[in-house]
Amino acid sequence: MQQEFAFLFEKNSGLNMIPEHRYQTQPPERAESESLRQNGSRTIKILVYHRIVKNAGKENVCKFCLPEDEFRKHLEWLDRWGFTPITFEDYRIASEKRLELPHKPIILTFDDGYLDTYQIAFPLLQEFGMKAVVFVLGDRSIRTNVWDAHLKLPQVPLLDDNHILEMHEAGIEIGAHSMSHIRLTEVKEDRAWEEISRARVLLEILLNAPVLSFSYPYGLVNEAVKQMVASAGFVHACSVWTGPAFFGRDVYELRRIPILNSTTNSQLAVRVSNLYQYYSWLRWTAGKILRKKQRGYENELLVPPFHSIEPLHHSVSDYEKFKS
Repeated sequence: MQQEFAFLFEKNSGLNMIPEHRYQTQPPERAESESLRQNGSRTIKILVYHRIVKNAGKENVCKFCLPEDEFRKHLEWLDRWGFTPITFEDYRIASEKRLELPHKPIILTFDDGYLDTYQIAFPLLQEFGMKAVVFVLGDRSIRTNVWDAHLKLPQVPLLDDNHILEMHEAGIEIGAHSMSHIRLTEVKEDRAWEEISRARVLLEILLNAPVLSFSYPYGLVNEAVKQMVASAGFVHACSVWTGPAFFGRDVYELRRIPILNSTTNSQLAVRVSNLYQYYSWLRWTAGKILRKKQRGYENELLVPPFHSIEPLHHSVSDYEKFKS
């Protein structure tokens, strides 16, 4: 219905609801405000969940399918150790000095928009009085995780519009995950721009509210895609394994901590430490330097042409092996 409305609006008004195809040619702003840096915002960690399932049976073999009881233990651990979940909108307001961040802020994100997020994760978040950010597709006609079919993973339902609206009204931040979960770094420039910009427009029509956060499908990101995300009007964008070690150094490549079905409370404690974040960043940086050297542009000051930019600094096949 939302897409039909958007189409009719464009047709009848003569306006194109996709922002004008002009995005900045320089990398987006990466520095956080000095006041937030002094308040310790660099210690903010971002966790990325996918599916929260009732049990870890054969139908839930994906490494990203965390059982409900384990998710409850994560929330209990975060609460016990004084972590307060916030949203990217909270951080934006704090950067404008209109909100004071809690002592130990953390951001809980959920990618892909699975129905499990509403059925299982959402009630638990409400029980603990916690916020989260849910990234959903702009194309509301996609009903299952079709992008996982070639991995032989179960096809499961996604959130419908009513679920999204209910969570939004309850304080869950809704972000965009592109239109159709494609690999933005591997398609033509015009297609990538449409996937990014149209997703924001359609979700804002659905919510009747701004959509300012974005999550790169598969975590795949390069400088050109980041520039498009910034020019489409997003304020924050999440990668997975890439980006600076600490929060806020590059708001368009925010590093997240992936949560697996094997992530225990003790492992969670390690992953939210600054030392682990720095270690992960060092491994990623070393690998990026080696791959740039192999490609022969390690000394280049300018970014290589769009189609030759290394996507995430690791391959899609690596991600798919990790996910399955």
